[in-house]
Amino acid sequence: MIKRFIYVFMVVFIFTGCQPKLSIDENMVLVEGGEFLLGKEGVTSHLVRVRLDNYYISKYETTVEQWEVFLEETGTVYQWKDEYTDMREESPFPDSPIGVHWQQAVQYANWVSEKYGLEECYIIDGDDVEWNLNADGYRLLTDAEWEFAARGGNLSKGYEYAGGNDLDEVAWTWWNSDKIAHPVGTKRANELGLYDISGNADEWCWDLSLKYPNDPSILLVNPIGPSIEEYLKIKEQRYRIIRGGFSRGSELFFLRQFIERDCMNLEWVLVVLEYA
Repeated sequence: MIKRFIYVFMVVFIFTGCQPKLSIDENMVLVEGGEFLLGKEGVTSHLVRVRLDNYYISKYETTVEQWEVFLEETGTVYQWKDEYTDMREESPFPDSPIGVHWQQAVQYANWVSEKYGLEECYIIDGDDVEWNLNADGYRLLTDAEWEFAARGGNLSKGYEYAGGNDLDEVAWTWWNSDKIAHPVGTKRANELGLYDISGNADEWCWDLSLKYPNDPSILLVNPIGPSIEEYLKIKEQRYRIIRGGFSRGSELFFLRQFIERDCMNLEWVLVVLEYA
C-alpha cells in the first residue's frame, strides 16, 4: 500500500468565494521506500539500519492562513501569545509557518482526514493519543520517515543539510531570518523537492522519546516508536521527537539528530501528515 504524507504546514487551501477548499495532490512528492542508516556517526548516539515503504509527502509547510481555517471551522482555541512568545509577531506572513502544540497537531490531522472523508488516524482521550494503524487518514510522520525524506530519500547526495551544504541557501535561520518565519518554499528544496526541512519551522514527529539501538547490523522495518507497553512506562514524560531547524535556532539544531520536547508546551513546529 502506498502511503501519502503531507506536512500540516504544507496543506494548500484554495478559496472559492468564502468557502475554503483543501487541495493536496498538486504538491505531493513521492518518497520511494528504501533502506538507509538512521543516525549520524559522531553526532547521534545511535546508528541502525531502517527499511521504509513508499509514501508521499507535500513539499511545503502549512501556513498561518491554513491554520486559521482549521481554528475557525473547529472552534479550536489557540493561544497566539503567552508569557514568552507572540506568534503573530514571529509568524507575520499569511504564508509563513506557525508553531502549535503536539496535541493540536494531531487534532489537525484528524480534521483533515474528516475533510477528505477518511478514517481518522488518532483516537484522542485527553492527553492520551492512540494511533489506529489501520486507519487511512492523515497522520504525523515517524522519526525515521522524517529523516529519510530530509536526507533526500533514495536520491540523497549526502548533503550536510536538507538540500545542500550551504545552510544559508536552504534554510531560514537565526542568522538570516530576522528571527521571524518567512513564506514557505523560498529557499532551495532538497533532492526530493521538499522545502524548509532544515529551517523556517521544525517538525513534530509521532514517536515518543525512546533510544534506538546502536548497532548497524540491526534492521528496523517501518519503525513507529515505542510499543504500547513501552509507551505506558514513559507516557508521563510526554516527550515527543521534534526534527529539523527553525528561524530562531542555532546551527546545532540543523544537524540530523532528534530533540526531545515536552509535547504540552507551545513549540515552533512543522507537522507532517499521512493518508494511506
